[in-house]
Amino acid sequence: MAAERPHITKLALNPTLPSDLVARLAVDDDPRVRLAVSARPGLTEEERAAIGCTVDPDERLDTLRWVWDARDDPEVLRRCATSAHTWLRRSAAVCRGLPADMVELLARDEDFAVRLLLAEYHPAAPPELLLDLYLHGSHRAVAMLAAKPQFPGAGLAARLADADDPNARALVVRDPDATPAQIDRLSRDPVDRVRGEAAQDPRLPLGRVHALPADPEAARGRGRARLRTRGCPYRRCAPCSTRQAREGAVPHRAAGELPLP
Repeated sequence: MAAERPHITKLALNPTLPSDLVARLAVDDDPRVRLAVSARPGLTEEERAAIGCTVDPDERLDTLRWVWDARDDPEVLRRCATSAHTWLRRSAAVCRGLPADMVELLARDEDFAVRLLLAEYHPAAPPELLLDLYLHGSHRAVAMLAAKPQFPGAGLAARLADADDPNARALVVRDPDATPAQIDRLSRDPVDRVRGEAAQDPRLPLGRVHALPADPEAARGRGRARLRTRGCPYRRCAPCSTRQAREGAVPHRAAGELPLP
């Protein structure tokens, strides 16, 4: 099992590995060793496909070191973004040097993790991608997307005021064109978290403001009305756990290795 042979999966990603050993590891009984071999730089798409391995949609994979090292090389990132190999596309998604047309491509990727990583790390991730992930993604990391500067605001009142999902209704306050009447309506929402979002909005009519002390859940505002629980889903991610990710830091332990179990 990979958990018992972590050094082998790391070895399979070593760029200086002799070709005969690469060939041996490409047919290893451990699927995670084969996966690591398939993600080595220099392989053609045909060579990657010939190695029997798959990436589960829920599998956690660290950013490939060689892709991160090429994070400002548009040609390398373009090859990774257009690769059929999911791990390469996930690794390209965290790189800010990704060309604009590749950003648009990965925003439509079939792999949820590719889209989520793009939304988390790329400053030009499409606003609609962030909104879609926030409203429909089941991963806890989607909650952090609402704090992104490109998260949409305009038009949300018209789109979401009557939504069944309270998380969607709570986004109405982000619309700069939301009317006092719409905010007043939110302050009477059956879900206390939504009422709390409305309680702190300066557009809330004065009469309703005076009535709010009788509604302690709404009056507490964000203290109890957080849209969702926040936190990084990746274990042992020091930059994210301290909320002090530095420019140039490798996302989520990207060290050319598979994640810890």
